[in-house]
Amino acid sequence: MKFAQIALRNLARNRRRTALSLLLIAAGSVAILLTAGFVRYSFGGLQEAIVRGGLGHLEVGPAQDLAASPLERSGFPGLAEWEGVRARIEGLPHVLASEGVIRLTGLASKGDRTVAVMGLGVEPERERRMSFELKLRVGAYLSDLPPAEGEDGVVLGVGLARALGVQPGEVVTLTALTADSTLNAYDMTVVGLISTGLQDLDARFFKTHLASAQRLLGTDRVSSLLVALDDTERTQEVAARVRDRLAGQPGLAVADWESRASFYGQVKALYSGIFWFLGGIVFVLVCLAASNTLLMAILERVREIGTLLALGTSRGQVAAIVILEALWLGLIGAGLGNALGLGLAAAINAAHIKMPPPPGAASGIDLRLVLAASDFVLVTALMLGVLAVAATLPVLRAVRLRIVEALGHV
Repeated sequence: MKFAQIALRNLARNRRRTALSLLLIAAGSVAILLTAGFVRYSFGGLQEAIVRGGLGHLEVGPAQDLAASPLERSGFPGLAEWEGVRARIEGLPHVLASEGVIRLTGLASKGDRTVAVMGLGVEPERERRMSFELKLRVGAYLSDLPPAEGEDGVVLGVGLARALGVQPGEVVTLTALTADSTLNAYDMTVVGLISTGLQDLDARFFKTHLASAQRLLGTDRVSSLLVALDDTERTQEVAARVRDRLAGQPGLAVADWESRASFYGQVKALYSGIFWFLGGIVFVLVCLAASNTLLMAILERVREIGTLLALGTSRGQVAAIVILEALWLGLIGAGLGNALGLGLAAAINAAHIKMPPPPGAASGIDLRLVLAASDFVLVTALMLGVLAVAATLPVLRAVRLRIVEALGHV
C-alpha cells in the first residue's frame, strides 16, 4: 500500500507529461470501446436481419436439398406430409412457429416484358407469428387465408415491378415447371411491392401464398419448413431437440441459420480483423508513449533512486514503484476513457446517424453502438497490460543503476 501511494504521488511531479500520457491512454480506450460497440451492434444487427429477414433460425427439409444454399435450390418441392412434421416441431419449447415454404423459379410476364424470377410460396399468418420482417414499400401484403383459385395474389420486389412496369392492382403471369416437367402459367394480381434490402435480389424476387405456389406447381408438398425461435442464443439447443424428435424419419435434415448464411461468417471475420488491427495500433501507440513518460521520470530521478538504494531499498522495491506508476497511469487513463466512451456512445446513439448503404444494398443502415459491461472491464485490463509492458524498459533502467554513479549523476 505504501509503494502504491508513493507511485501515485510520483505521477504528480510532472503534471503536464502525466496529463498527456493519460490523454493518450484515454483516447486509446475510447477508440477500442467505440469500435467494439460498433462491431457488436453490427454482428447482432446482421444476425437478426438474417433470421428475421425470412431465413429463420432453423430449416428442416430433405437432406439433399439442404446441402445447397437457399438461392441455389431449384429442384421440385420434396417434403411430403410436412404438416405432421411441423406439428411435432412446434411442440418443442422455445419454438415460436414454423411455416412451410416453396422455392420457385420461372418467368414473370406483363405484356411484351418477361423477366426470369425467383420467389417463395409462404404462409403470411405464420410469418407474422415468426416475427419475420416485412419491408412493404407500396400497397398491401398477402392475405392470411389461402386465396380461392383465380384470386391469387403476389408481391413483387421493387426492382422486378420496375422491370415489368407494373403497379399494385395490375396482373402479371407467372410461369413455372410442374412435377411432370410441363409449363404451367397463372395470372396473379400484384397486391404490393416489397424490398429485400438487396438491389440485385429486388430485381428478381417475388412472394405468393403457399396455396398459390402449390397450385402453380401442381403439388401438395413444400420445399422445406422454416422454424423461428424466441431466442437466437438457443438455436443449437433447439436444433438438437428437433433432430432427436425427427430421428425416426430418415432423409430429413436440420440446418441452422449460420450454416445457411455463409456470408455472415465472412463479415464477422472481416470486422474482427479490423478490430484487432485497430487494437494493435492502439497498443503500440500507448506502449511507446507510456514507456517514454516512465523512462523520462526515471532519468529525472536517478539521484533519488540511488539514494533509496543506498538507504537499503531493494532493487525489487524500486522496480515495484515504477511498475505501480505504470499501472496507476493505465487505471486512471482507462477510467477516463471508459467514462468518455460511454458518453460518446450515448451521444452517437441519440443522434440517429444514418450511414450510406453498403455495396449492393438498397437502403442505408443506422450507426449505433452497443456496449456491454464486459467491454469496460476488458479495456481496463488491456490498458493495465499495455502499461505493464511499457514499464519493462524503465524498470530495467532503474534496477541496473549503480549506487555510486547514481549519487554522482547531475
